[in-house]
Amino acid sequence: MFPILLGAIAIFIVGYTIIKGYNAKGVLFTAGIALLIIGAFSGKAPIDKATGIFFHDISTYIYNLFSSRGGGLGLIIMVLIGFSAYMSHVGANGVVIRVLSKPLKHIKSPYLLLVGGFILGSFMSFAINSATALGVFLMATLFPIMVRMGISVPSAAAICGTTTVVNLSPTSADVVLAAEKANADLIAFSFKTILPMSIITIIVVAIVHFFWQRYCDRKEGLLGNSDNMAMQAAQSGIEERQAPTFYFILPFMPIILILFFNGKLSIGDYTLPEMSLGAIVVLTIILTALIEFIRSFDTKKTFEGLEVCYQGMSEAFSGVVVLLVAAGIFAHSLSVIGFTKALIDLVGGFGAAGLVMMIALVIITLLVSVAAGSGNAAFFAFVELAPQLAAQLGINPAYLIAPMMQVSNTGRSLSPVSGVIVAVSGAAKISPLLLLKRTSVPLLAGVLVIILYSILFIPMEV
Repeated sequence: MFPILLGAIAIFIVGYTIIKGYNAKGVLFTAGIALLIIGAFSGKAPIDKATGIFFHDISTYIYNLFSSRGGGLGLIIMVLIGFSAYMSHVGANGVVIRVLSKPLKHIKSPYLLLVGGFILGSFMSFAINSATALGVFLMATLFPIMVRMGISVPSAAAICGTTTVVNLSPTSADVVLAAEKANADLIAFSFKTILPMSIITIIVVAIVHFFWQRYCDRKEGLLGNSDNMAMQAAQSGIEERQAPTFYFILPFMPIILILFFNGKLSIGDYTLPEMSLGAIVVLTIILTALIEFIRSFDTKKTFEGLEVCYQGMSEAFSGVVVLLVAAGIFAHSLSVIGFTKALIDLVGGFGAAGLVMMIALVIITLLVSVAAGSGNAAFFAFVELAPQLAAQLGINPAYLIAPMMQVSNTGRSLSPVSGVIVAVSGAAKISPLLLLKRTSVPLLAGVLVIILYSILFIPMEV
């Protein structure tokens, strides 16, 4: 029982300190190294070819993890985040918002507009992976349309704050990581596991939004009442670079190209070669830079634009890749002290161990993401445990990982300290707690759908 007790204390301390606002990377590094030291003095080496000198072995393991994460998965994540920053800089993300919001103007029923706005906003996350960035964009574009149509400010804000309830995009960092940890092909994992789960969840959340927002508006006397002050606040202070309409296609190019260059599509007798996701994103960045140059014939301006991409990549390393390494160290340390094996033995005694483990990981991930206000911090911290647990239980790792990833996104919009909730409530000039009242019921319905979908449609057996 000692490994279980020690591991539980470590997980509690990690979760509590992250919730209290401590840097997640520092917390995970410190906790992981502390457990590795305890393991070393208990005769459990952190690496296979141990020297017996604990600081040598621990430092070697950390460096090797930096080397593997930084050069493989980490590099893909850096390229993807740099690409997203570049798309925002050239105005392509703004075009996506502008084009997709036009059909909403033709919907006459306020609450049907609300549902349509939520579904449309959710699909915009294909191009804009950041919940906060998408929320701010929607507050500048979709929010005024909904308010003019007679939707109350809290209801309209709730829509803008929840469009990333699940993750749709196969090019987002957490989907790439989830596929990697599930030992699954990215395309198959994205389109056969994540996309169907996401679509069903979005539909259910949209329906619940319709009834819950109407119920809250009726209770608060807000039916048909709009707040022009809040609408003006949402429109102010957000500048969008004007770009031509054909830029709409650029954020979706990696998704389109990955379907063509998968090594299986043939044109006549010629089979198109396979391209990695990273190579496809690099190609899209190069094409975008060429288009920018042709439009401006300004080499200096084009290079300055690319600098935004490079800065996005560097921020991704410091913000995401280092977090991945820190989470890997913490997960490995739990395995070294025997926590993972002891947890498997404990859960196995309950029967239906795979189901119990999936629900336990979902709850832990959800609670930490709600408390910390960050989906990535929670998911990255605990996803490292899932492959080990799945291997020892003899189950499909995707059965554990897919719902964990999805609820980490859901929990972010249930948190009063998350960037998207703070930004949206501030733009709408309403309390974050009022906004959470409006988001809580639809999002909890989404969590239930995610769990049920995992049970019914993701095979537990390998």
